[in-house]
Amino acid sequence: MNAQTVTRRAARPGAGRPSAEEAERKKNALIDAAVAEFADHGFNGASLRVIAEKAGISTRTLFNHYPDKAALFAGCIDRRSKQIAQVVAIRRPSLAETLVDYGIAMQDSLSGDVSRQIAMLIYRESAVFEDVRKIARSQFETYQVGPVVQILRDFGYEDENLRDMAIQFVAMAFGKWQRRLLFGGGPLSNNEVRTHMQTVTRIFLSGIGTRKNLQNTL
Repeated sequence: MNAQTVTRRAARPGAGRPSAEEAERKKNALIDAAVAEFADHGFNGASLRVIAEKAGISTRTLFNHYPDKAALFAGCIDRRSKQIAQVVAIRRPSLAETLVDYGIAMQDSLSGDVSRQIAMLIYRESAVFEDVRKIARSQFETYQVGPVVQILRDFGYEDENLRDMAIQFVAMAFGKWQRRLLFGGGPLSNNEVRTHMQTVTRIFLSGIGTRKNLQNTL
């Protein structure tokens, strides 16, 4: 056995393994392809084979990342929702400013055409497919309600009804966006979103009161 053979065999175990950057690139390409396919064809009509082809990977590689269509759809929702989590980590001077900025971030994450299509998919197909309903509920609790609860706690609010309060804030925050989505009129402009969130936050905070009299206002 010559030195060249030894070198070649020694190198073989690591040969063909993608770098961390390449693996991340492929995963992002997979999510991008999946989002487009779900937006165009819905949850039921989306093809995993087509998604894999568009992402430039094999279906086997797809299943290595996501075992089924529901897991892949959840991955799409997770990636798009995690962007707004960064807002919670940045402490604003006041609770009002934090809630306004968080509400704007939530709506910004849903402002694009594809995001609106995914939202319509959830409204339409969650009534038919349990998987879609479970994913939507989990996303709602994790990326919309949960952060508002954390914001309130960060500013000193402690009450057993914080989750219900957070749900009301999210419902108010998305009210105008949902009406446009369901009844037409196009996406909200940046100015419309900010004005809406300022109004929502003012109403919300006047309703829950200060930390000291919170118990007396519920």
